[in-house]
Amino acid sequence: MHGQIARTNTMLREAMQHASRPMERRDLGAVAAMFASAFRGGRIAPGLEAYLERFCFGHPQTSPEVGSRVYESETGELSAAILCVPLRFRVEGQPVTARLLCNFMAVGETGARGAACLSRYFRAKRHDFLFSDTASDASATHWKTGGGRIMPIQSLEWCRVFRPVSAGARSLHRILRGEAGALVLAPLSLLDKAARRRRPLLVAHMPDGVSVQEVGATQFLVEARPMLGRFSVHPDWDPSEFAWLSQMVEANPALGPLRFSLIRDATGASIGTAAYCGTGQGRASVLNLVCLEGRERESVAGLLADFDRQGYCEARGATQPFLMRALQAHRHMSFRHRGFFCIAGRMPALHRALDQDLVYAEGLSSETWSRLLTDF
Repeated sequence: MHGQIARTNTMLREAMQHASRPMERRDLGAVAAMFASAFRGGRIAPGLEAYLERFCFGHPQTSPEVGSRVYESETGELSAAILCVPLRFRVEGQPVTARLLCNFMAVGETGARGAACLSRYFRAKRHDFLFSDTASDASATHWKTGGGRIMPIQSLEWCRVFRPVSAGARSLHRILRGEAGALVLAPLSLLDKAARRRRPLLVAHMPDGVSVQEVGATQFLVEARPMLGRFSVHPDWDPSEFAWLSQMVEANPALGPLRFSLIRDATGASIGTAAYCGTGQGRASVLNLVCLEGRERESVAGLLADFDRQGYCEARGATQPFLMRALQAHRHMSFRHRGFFCIAGRMPALHRALDQDLVYAEGLSSETWSRLLTDF
């Protein structure tokens, strides 16, 4: 009896594995329809299929082994999918291809079976390094069941408001967040000026001796790479991958142009770097902020002061353990849940880094830039 049960379980696992397969270009139409059904009430936006092709197959490291995955039923119908982006990381100096798991979707009668099959495939013991920074509560349960870990601090978003009237108005509708919104909301600047006079702490001041300079992508990489060395797990950002990620950011109209900043102290030495996006006088979306150990307060304060100087109404970014004290030192700073940050893998070095809060994965090396979150 035990032998028969074991054979049956083996057959079931083989059947499920056969039904789960790498996504191919011929699946784009079905995946677009599935995405629309799962996340957009069935409406397929113009350009969605073309974007999915770029998202799923455009990365220079994409291959069937590390790309997106679908579930195909016995009738040949796709009823579940997980979109994946391969990203190069260093884990204690060793190059590793991590898989960023993004949209997890299932539809139709066989959707539940497909979701279970894909969840079984993406178990921690089968892969070196998996992560997601936008998991829902249901997805987080799948991660934990499969041997993953949920990181509570990285699951938060910080927000610093500079001009509360404009920031509140822009939150009412997406169209008000772009350059057109800046024109519509221009009269509110008078109310913000009054609010800032009444509440001086809304103004972010540059620390003594600190300066912030806009730089190009090349200089950002030169300065940021040594600073990433404080983390035992961090993005590699090789030139081809960084170029692709930058192009994907620039293609997202909801974010605005991609910019890079260098933060210096009174001696002119670099103490921090940042990558962010912003449109008009709206929101500055901080993708990455990395600095020298011990210079977190100056780097955070300098960057926020520079955003205030440029006229942004607010700044937002992902929370990291090494930045918490520096962020909490600011008035008019708030934190909210943005999606569960989940991570899994079979590498002992990865778990050592997690235990010591030495994992850095956000912004350009996360799902923040995806139009599938903010568009379509």
